[in-house]
Amino acid sequence: MFKRALITAAVFATSVSSAFATTPIGGTTLIDTATVNSGTVSPTTYLSYSSGGNGATGWADGSTWGGDVFTPAAAMSTADHHWLQYDPAIVVYSATALSSVLAIPAIDHGWAAGNTGDEPWEAFEFRIFGSDSTGALLEEGHITNVWVKGVDDSSALKNADDWTTQWSFTGSYNYFTVVSGDRLVGGFYSPGEGEIDAIAAIPEPETYAMLLAGLGLLGFATQRKKLQETA
Repeated sequence: MFKRALITAAVFATSVSSAFATTPIGGTTLIDTATVNSGTVSPTTYLSYSSGGNGATGWADGSTWGGDVFTPAAAMSTADHHWLQYDPAIVVYSATALSSVLAIPAIDHGWAAGNTGDEPWEAFEFRIFGSDSTGALLEEGHITNVWVKGVDDSSALKNADDWTTQWSFTGSYNYFTVVSGDRLVGGFYSPGEGEIDAIAAIPEPETYAMLLAGLGLLGFATQRKKLQETA
């Protein structure tokens, strides 16, 4: 009985520590345990805009910002430092069911080096749910990876997408819904507004493996051809 009590206590302690695991990041702290990557990430296929948002669009470079006349669909089409403001929620669509997505933020004010200024949560002021076509929230995603430099660390607008995040789900979905809020300790920092640049698909680990294998075979074939030509 004493042994069983010890096992129960150990399991409880493990579950509690996992439940309260956090990741300090920038000037704030995620409630998720995430891998923080110092560089950039390259998006693949961008999810398409389905509906939502309040119609306000704009651009941002991480230190200045302004409005523009993009349509919501155009503002969400790619990681181009333009943004669509949500409320109501934004629904996006993927032709292929996905279990994780890449969220490119739009830091349009309160920016400072490392996004630790007046609003360090701005890159995280949204939550993403797997949903159906109506935007019904089915499963909230968890942040599992963060790229400090976002998707762009070379152009004049490079600071606008710092802290790009990967949101992972237990299920796979064709629709994802972006809503106000965040996954930060002490949040709900964005109860009524926020902007997002784009939602993208990211390669699964096996895709990376297949890509590397393909490149390896290509290199081998090229080298073999050179040797044959030399011979």
